[in-house]
Amino acid sequence: MNYWTELTELFEYKVADALAGRVPRGGRRSLGLLREELLQASLEPTLLRRLIEADRQYRAYQKDSRPPEVDPRAAFSGPSTWAAPATTETDESRAWEELQLLAWHHQTTRLVREQALRWQREPTLAQLRVLFTVTENAERAATTGSQPVAVPPVNDPLMDLHDQEVVQNLAGALSNLLLTELGRARVRTALSGAQSEPFPRHPDEDVLAARIMAAEREPLGAEAREQLIRALKAEYPRARDPRERPAIREAARLVASFLDPLMAAAPAPTLGAVPHGSVLYARHPATAMRAPDDGADVLIVNLRGGQAARWRGLDLMWQPIGKNWQMQVAGQVALLRPSRDTGDGPQSITLPDTQLRAFVSGDYLMLRLESQAALELGRRASLGRAVSLLLDPGGEYLFLRMARAAAQLLRGSPLDLPSLQGASARKYREATPDALMAFARKGVESLMVRLGRADTTQAAQVFRAAADALGVHPVLGRRLHEALHVALRSPETLSEPVSGDSFDLPDTGGFLSVLLSDDPLTLQAGTRSVTLRLDYKSELAVVIPGHAPMILQDLLVVRVPDLNVILVRHGQWLAAAAGHDESGDVISPDLLDDPPPAPH
Repeated sequence: MNYWTELTELFEYKVADALAGRVPRGGRRSLGLLREELLQASLEPTLLRRLIEADRQYRAYQKDSRPPEVDPRAAFSGPSTWAAPATTETDESRAWEELQLLAWHHQTTRLVREQALRWQREPTLAQLRVLFTVTENAERAATTGSQPVAVPPVNDPLMDLHDQEVVQNLAGALSNLLLTELGRARVRTALSGAQSEPFPRHPDEDVLAARIMAAEREPLGAEAREQLIRALKAEYPRARDPRERPAIREAARLVASFLDPLMAAAPAPTLGAVPHGSVLYARHPATAMRAPDDGADVLIVNLRGGQAARWRGLDLMWQPIGKNWQMQVAGQVALLRPSRDTGDGPQSITLPDTQLRAFVSGDYLMLRLESQAALELGRRASLGRAVSLLLDPGGEYLFLRMARAAAQLLRGSPLDLPSLQGASARKYREATPDALMAFARKGVESLMVRLGRADTTQAAQVFRAAADALGVHPVLGRRLHEALHVALRSPETLSEPVSGDSFDLPDTGGFLSVLLSDDPLTLQAGTRSVTLRLDYKSELAVVIPGHAPMILQDLLVVRVPDLNVILVRHGQWLAAAAGHDESGDVISPDLLDDPPPAPH
């Protein structure tokens, strides 16, 4: 047992004394000095984990034992209109930091394993041999007196990198090193060493070369000289071919080009700050999320702050069971344990159409939705086109009234014609954009459910009957039916997102795919500009000059007098399309019998 192990155990004993209300052995000042010494030391992973856990308990003890601060403004009884964000380390900030690290580490572990298996198919296994050396030397750096190893040669009898299990274990060992900042620093050092010196020269290599040169000058016959040279070589271990070094350095460069971006993406310390509006049921008002964001792939919840939520169409319910949590999602029940205790990464909740990854830190949960982003966003884009059609104000919101008539017929109910006349559109004109948008979306989703159960021919007859009941041309009913059919059966196909801060939306009405960032994004649609930026609650606000800002979660249809913009989002992927209403043309009584073109 080396002295770092003893000092770590001594720190744990001192912390235990402090937590029990006793004066630590040697005094509180000695505890602080020992803590600083250990935090600066190069500890092996096992000791580092023990130190982090003991230090976490010590910091929590310091926070709880700190005397309450006196607020000089406590006498002011007026209403508070703004709450400053927490700037000191709290349970919430520690949980936020750990959840971000766990999610990054899970993704990194998966990528490392997949890449290691791809490198296993390489003929000389050069990248895997470098990966083994980097992992071995990074682990050895945690112990004093250990010498680094060289990159093994091809077909080394002590290596078995052709075995898939060996490669998986190697990838797992490297992933464990990447979990801590110290481990990542050691990996970088070992990687640099493998690039600069793949394997050392043999110490007797120069002596052997000199003796061979001397033998070649001896006045001997050719055969005798060859025998002498072979005898000299037999006295020395065979040196590795120096021509291996360039190939190994190239392999090390490839390994570095893969690992460096992964390590650079590791979450940085939060310094006690949690982003605004990022935690559902958060204790602090500034960090509390107003409602779950249906356009995001990640949801972070303070489990002690509530018992249920609805997110991405899923009903979530939970309750504590000891230090664990029991969660019910869409009829499935899962026992969630703190992710640090499982040792096997996040827990999975498999649903019919997708999968949830659950990370737990104390009383905080991170749910990560894993789905096919392009397919899901395409469905949402087609849904947005149908919603946009219902929001068309032409003909006293004709399409919205026709959708209501079709819904009544699909339910098997008689038509309530008085409630479908143009006078009923007054409530739509007076409704707020958010309320009207929610009503139209709910109507489209309800119709899509009913169309999924109905026969196509029967559905076409229903929409023709709805158009007849409202006294409009059947082509309008067909157009509404087609928009709903596309949203249900043939979703949009979107291109890969591009990065940038300013784009022109296509004149054809097609969707543009953009990768969102923290910087504002400007979309130009004709003479109108639409700006998307994060507001003070970290929500994505849509700003059009002359109109009130709107919040984009997963779907938003913006309608102004001369512009119609559809915005859909899945995580950081945004798709946008723009067009102009042509209500006057499509609602005129002299419509042709030919169906209109299918929605884009």
